[in-house]
Amino acid sequence: MGHKSKVGAGGVMIFFDLDNTLLDHDGAEQDAIRDFAKRYRDEIIDCPDGIEVMWRAITDQKRQQWRAGKLNFEGLRRARISALFRRPLSEELADELIAEYYANYRQYWRLFPDVLPALKKLRNVAPLAIITNGFTYHQEAKLQVTGIREYFSFLVISEQVGAAKPDPKIFQHALKQSGKTAQECWYIGNHPFNDAMAASELGFKAVWLNRYKRDTKVSTRVVRSLEGLVDLVTVHY
Repeated sequence: MGHKSKVGAGGVMIFFDLDNTLLDHDGAEQDAIRDFAKRYRDEIIDCPDGIEVMWRAITDQKRQQWRAGKLNFEGLRRARISALFRRPLSEELADELIAEYYANYRQYWRLFPDVLPALKKLRNVAPLAIITNGFTYHQEAKLQVTGIREYFSFLVISEQVGAAKPDPKIFQHALKQSGKTAQECWYIGNHPFNDAMAASELGFKAVWLNRYKRDTKVSTRVVRSLEGLVDLVTVHY
């Protein structure tokens, strides 16, 4: 599937994270929750620091409960949206509201400006693939809707693997699927620890995509844009 690489079976492979690396997830989420909050402004809880901050805090809290096994997927979705409202929501209403929010979020999906130029260059250097946390349907849809699915040989998604980054199992699964060693693979992601350090510890040529010039110290390569990754990879090949 996708474009054939110029590199043979003994060559390298380049893995990408998805959310906030290729797709501007945080931007899409903020735009979507702002729209949603405007429609329901009289029904949602007070958000002194802004609806975006409140939504992120609720999301992080409920996902922790989901990872701990306290919520299933449907429960996670309902708990996130229900926490925004002053009054209790029935399951049916919660399902309707989260579907409305998700439709908003999907409309705001967009790639960072450096994504397509980088993918077009790198697919001529090595096969490309994805390692992402998330639900299979959502992650597949993001790649299809933004028009970049064809660039990737395969996807490794935490829901399918049963392990999420920074768990080594998801990276090991990706290596097994690729048929390559970690030393033959590049990996880039936006999180300094869950992405870059986790991959580096397994031997990947790991790169932290630090778009926002954060001060976090890592022992991996660091770039400010995907053009920086192109430079790193093409210097080697």
